[in-house]
Amino acid sequence: MSLKAAASISIGDELAPRVKPIAQRQIDAYSGVRPKSIHTDVEWAKKKGFAAPLAQGLMSTAYVSQMMVDLLGEGFVKGGKINVSFIKPVLAGDTLTMHGAVRSKDAEGAHTRITVEFWCESQRGEKTLVGTASGLAA
Repeated sequence: MSLKAAASISIGDELAPRVKPIAQRQIDAYSGVRPKSIHTDVEWAKKKGFAAPLAQGLMSTAYVSQMMVDLLGEGFVKGGKINVSFIKPVLAGDTLTMHGAVRSKDAEGAHTRITVEFWCESQRGEKTLVGTASGLAA
């Protein structure tokens, strides 16, 4: 597998949005079901003030990684970086839409580092995650 050509990526390019329904079953598989967990115990999550169990933040980060692999392939796998902030909880039953846009292209040795600004939104239009991810192109 080779690096994607930097010339084929332009600043301002928008990545195709990715929609991910967040099912309790996915959360359970990600965490392992345990009592008194805000992720897998419905009653415990409600006791802690949430309408439903919370998805782990790393689930959203994994979706961002998936988008970066789609964009850069090996260039993200071997040289990827992610910096995110979780700003709203994601609940079981939510549907997330991940968005991304290329923000910069910077020389890095013999390669070009492509940086993408990301944000995830719930079906309520609330941003749940914001940040950047980057990887290498030729």
